[in-house]
Amino acid sequence: MPAVRLSDVAQDAGVSLATASRVLNGSSRVPGKAVAEKVEAAALKLGYVPNAQAQALARSRSGLIGLVVHDIADPYFATIAREVQQQVFASRSQVLLTQTDREIDTEIRALRSLIAQQVDALVLVGSHRYGHESDASISAMLEGFARNGGRVVGMGQSVGVGRTIVPDNAAAAHELATALVVGGHQRFAVVQGISGIPSAADRTGGFIAALTEAGIEPELNVEAGLTRDGGYELARTIQAHLADAPGEDSQPLCVFAPADVMALGALGELRRLGIDVPGQVAVAGFGGVPDADDANPTLTTIALPLHEMARQAVEWVLEQPEDSGGDESADQERATAPASETHVRGDVLLRESTALAATA
Repeated sequence: MPAVRLSDVAQDAGVSLATASRVLNGSSRVPGKAVAEKVEAAALKLGYVPNAQAQALARSRSGLIGLVVHDIADPYFATIAREVQQQVFASRSQVLLTQTDREIDTEIRALRSLIAQQVDALVLVGSHRYGHESDASISAMLEGFARNGGRVVGMGQSVGVGRTIVPDNAAAAHELATALVVGGHQRFAVVQGISGIPSAADRTGGFIAALTEAGIEPELNVEAGLTRDGGYELARTIQAHLADAPGEDSQPLCVFAPADVMALGALGELRRLGIDVPGQVAVAGFGGVPDADDANPTLTTIALPLHEMARQAVEWVLEQPEDSGGDESADQERATAPASETHVRGDVLLRESTALAATA
């Protein structure tokens, strides 16, 4: 069966080829509602779908946005990805989503594939540091993409290209630790030593700095992965620590995990191990994912404005050059502009997972 052509749709709807094209290819010069509905009905009846490659050539853009995240199973990334998808779809563009698992080879392949598919923009979510040569390779690839008119937006860590939304991780973690100390917590365990993830190091660093200012030294430093499984490992380490220090049970040990997904994993595993939260162990995270509201007990965290961050990223991706008059030099000027950062702060949310029992 021969493929349905645009001319077939135009003939069936009783309109010109140009009119059918304007309706189905997203032109701003759309005819009246009744005519548009006739064209759309004809296309639906005949099974016609516009050729995306032809549209991209006609518009000099593909309508595709590349979204790169570390782990879509992590509610932090899932929340952002969902908001980006909704915002982009409302603009009649599409998102191509890929995850890297923080693997350098995977990320490089993903970026090459997205660029090869002629995406209009790349949104990179999350922070990492693979090493000088690897990071330089990624930066060079993104710089070339920008020089060719692509837009680059980062969320978490600047890659030296385009615009980046950067959470003030250290300051927010410092504020969280201070609030916990003021609330009465005196014993702390922290997660550190997570190589290649600057955001985690900044959060733990800010948290420890606040404890130091309060004259408190963490009694336990734990190395574990920034994942739900890492949270399970953290909980088992805490269990062993409590067993080795049976006399230190007058106050709960307050554990800071620098990501909500890790904190949620630890909270669940502590309960499975029969350890009372927050009676024996208090748990605090970072991120503000929706799952933290549904945890039992609810999770203390730094709530980043994830939805607003995603909306800002999409706004940058989709914004039109002002007063360009169709001049492509506007895109070139933007591509060669120096990288910029917009900083955001999160809110301290003290919830049930760090509540101290009332004293008589």
